[in-house]
Amino acid sequence: MHSADGTPLAVSEAGSGPTLLVVGGAFDHHGTPTVDRLVRALRDRYRVVTYDRRGRGASGDTAPWSIEREIEDMAAVVTSVPGPVDALGTCVGAGLVLRGLAAGVPLRRAVLWEPPYRATVDPHADDVLLADVLDEHVAAGHRGQAVRAFLAQVLGLPMGQVTAARLRPRLWRALLADAHVLSRDVRVLGGLAVPQRVAEAVGVPVLVAAGDAGVEWMRAAAAALAEAVPGSRSLVVPGQGHVPDPVVLGHLVDRFTGVDAPSVDPGGTDAH
Repeated sequence: MHSADGTPLAVSEAGSGPTLLVVGGAFDHHGTPTVDRLVRALRDRYRVVTYDRRGRGASGDTAPWSIEREIEDMAAVVTSVPGPVDALGTCVGAGLVLRGLAAGVPLRRAVLWEPPYRATVDPHADDVLLADVLDEHVAAGHRGQAVRAFLAQVLGLPMGQVTAARLRPRLWRALLADAHVLSRDVRVLGGLAVPQRVAEAVGVPVLVAAGDAGVEWMRAAAAALAEAVPGSRSLVVPGQGHVPDPVVLGHLVDRFTGVDAPSVDPGGTDAH
């Protein structure tokens, strides 16, 4: 299918049931392990729709890039599938779903898992120049520097984990392949600050969730976002980190949407 500006978008569907749009993180698109595991955990009870964001995977790209065009892409996907449509956004994908909701993309409700905002709990993290720095690294042919900066400064990975990723050649090649779009994700996240005006424009039910096994600032950011979105809830899920067990995440979605599923309780503590 194509977006409003003619950009081809690679869209995939699996399963049957209520339609659920899944928007993954910076390095997630069709065929990546995180997306594939999540689709497998959901497809027995949802019509799971995923798409490669522009410039990633099998989708095209049209200059100039803008957040508005990314939102148009999401709207094109949502209106092409049977509704009503719920959404699950993880990591940066949660930030993009948030922007889509605020812009009026016809989503009924959404679960947002650990969007990596940090400014409310770490004022030194709000570096609006980071996106430009990432672009400069890529333009100079230093894709590895862009990936390392994104992993450390946006996702908050310790340098030991970043170094470990470099020692896994297949993983590192996959990360390098998306280096050119990482600056876009920083802009989607608004310089890493919780986008108050965007959040306040959301008018549908939203659950913002985080795990208790990850870093504290992600939980604090999830709570801050839930405070900013009118009528939303936040939830802390025991035993989960930034990349949660897909079965647990699936049951969290079931609990929020009311879809019947095997009786596995994801647990969790309401924080808002």
